[in-house]
Amino acid sequence: MIGAQKNFSFNLTLIDHAIVNALQEALEHIMPEIMSDNHLLERNGYGQFRWNPIIAQLRDKCQHLGWLELNVCPRGGWKTPVLFHHSSGYIFTLMTEDTFKGIQRRKDKGKHYLCGAAYFNEELEAQYEQLELALPGVSADLEECVYRSQKQLAQAIHAEVGEIKGHILVLFDTYSDRLLGVRAVRLTHSLEISNEEENWSHFIGMPYAADLTITPQQNDIEDEETLVELL
Repeated sequence: MIGAQKNFSFNLTLIDHAIVNALQEALEHIMPEIMSDNHLLERNGYGQFRWNPIIAQLRDKCQHLGWLELNVCPRGGWKTPVLFHHSSGYIFTLMTEDTFKGIQRRKDKGKHYLCGAAYFNEELEAQYEQLELALPGVSADLEECVYRSQKQLAQAIHAEVGEIKGHILVLFDTYSDRLLGVRAVRLTHSLEISNEEENWSHFIGMPYAADLTITPQQNDIEDEETLVELL
């Protein structure tokens, strides 16, 4: 099949909207306010610092929803946000589109936590366009790094590796202080985008009812990111 399934859905009602809203609030409102209130003209370290309000907004939205947990996974001096959907057993991480493309092509990609996350996924077919990229796989000498990354991600959400059923990567694209696009994808072990892809961009600018009463579900069933490696 060429490309992602047009009608594919992760069926993450409210969660998809909440994540997009958290990104937009942090990138388009909080960060510009920080720059303006403190009369900052230069943007040194901007790409790294913006992850602080992103994590704060994600934490706020997760607490509101009730059935989505957020924690951070320490990676050297960096803290990577990890979300856990207890009902499905899926974890979520976030990354910019440009950073992801760079990691895809790395020969030492096994050092990056994203490979550990992708190894939670099984039996996925890569999109045809992704196969044409001929991406390098994870070398045998780095497989131990992958497994340690899995353990770190599991520990971050206070779970066992076997409790995690899969990983969803939320990719977003920005220009200046604008959020341009958001999509959710699942990756193969070589970091190819699979046919499980859903566009969440239509939630950008859509009002999010933060005061909505929600009944939690039962648990029944970048520049900066390129440096986040297993140390």
